[in-house]
Amino acid sequence: MIAPLTEIGPFRERLLSFCKARRIRGTILLSAEGIQMLVCVADGQLDALLTEIRGHPGLATLEATLTGSRYQPFERMVVRVQKGVASLEATELALGLKASREHLAQVSATGPGIPSEEQIAENIAHRHRLIRKAVDPLPGRAPSDQFKPVNIPQRMDGRTLLDVVCAAVSHVPRSEWEREFSAGLLVNASDAAVGAGHIVRAGERYRHKIPGVIEPDVAGDVRILHEDEALLVVSKPAPLPMHAGGRFHRNTLQHILNTIYHPETPRPAHRLDANTTGIVLVARSQLFAGRLQTQFARGLVKKRYLVRAQGHPPSDIFSCDAPISSQSGRLGSRQVDFQSGLAARTEFHAIRRSGDGATLLEARPITGRTNQIRVHLWHLGYPVCGDPAYLPGGKLGDTQTLPVNAAPLCLHAWRIAFTHPMTQEAIEFTAPPPPWVEGVMVSNLP
Repeated sequence: MIAPLTEIGPFRERLLSFCKARRIRGTILLSAEGIQMLVCVADGQLDALLTEIRGHPGLATLEATLTGSRYQPFERMVVRVQKGVASLEATELALGLKASREHLAQVSATGPGIPSEEQIAENIAHRHRLIRKAVDPLPGRAPSDQFKPVNIPQRMDGRTLLDVVCAAVSHVPRSEWEREFSAGLLVNASDAAVGAGHIVRAGERYRHKIPGVIEPDVAGDVRILHEDEALLVVSKPAPLPMHAGGRFHRNTLQHILNTIYHPETPRPAHRLDANTTGIVLVARSQLFAGRLQTQFARGLVKKRYLVRAQGHPPSDIFSCDAPISSQSGRLGSRQVDFQSGLAARTEFHAIRRSGDGATLLEARPITGRTNQIRVHLWHLGYPVCGDPAYLPGGKLGDTQTLPVNAAPLCLHAWRIAFTHPMTQEAIEFTAPPPPWVEGVMVSNLP
């Protein structure tokens, strides 16, 4: 509401105390030009809040627009004073209090704030159209400048920036780094070129500019299995990295989701390897991401994978408890480390043995170590078919992310069961199996 307001400071304190006493949550923005608010109140509390606000000079005619919801989408109450009437939507996004105004406004025939099945299907169809547009062509095909961070540790305080990069990336000759400096490719926080002899201080940050990068192609057929106010359930194709890193910056799941859900920034609650297909849980706000990640940390999320392994294990039911190294090795690989590794357990169930010497397995990781299923099967002598890193005979390969035309890594995040971060209901999702499962009726598996 636009209205000239006075004594904003005392008004703010009064409103904040009023809302906290009644456990009212949301966002109220005050300025000399008026008031904006988005709050979630229990039955009977709205009239009391409006009476309190209307008692302030200039706000006697304040009206509220109601949107029903069975759930509390806010974590706290924020009453903020600002210079002018700003965009409440932008402020809410900055505070991390909601997913999007569009989603919070949804009201369906199935009940307050709950989209109908038809609405969900329409939303997902719309997202799939946006995905096709976002990945055709793939964003990483267009040349773009990329930057790698160069952070100054305490031990390099007072040294030259050339000394720092030579120590950090020792396999690159000093003469090559000197050429990078001469080309102006080492820059400071203001993107100004820095000379090789520049003296650095601990804690400073610089960047190495890599111009005109064209990223390797990836699989872009991301599928949305479910969407609601708090949660996205995504079926990730392969190869497709989750986040920016190495050779990939825009050809990633995160970049695709950021594009189609703009201005939101969806937050994956866990990770899959670039070559692994299947279910990824993605939160639509920081609040819901925290709730999901807590479940993962406490081992409350139950995951099942389908995996095609080389060899025929002698038993249909078996497991592996070998500890896995906490530090990555060559190409980010992990190893079984009985001396100082992290506790890990994976349970396996053989579904079918093939005539080509491979076995289709269901894998249930009880813990969540990096590359756990791949490392455990590798350790047992049954490496995953198509794995470019963990090879037969205990050998390590020379690559991690496969090219798009390579034979697939036969590892698929198939089922996941957890507690919904908003409704607190037990929920389970299944991703359609990939072609290498070869027609097995996995839907009938226990």
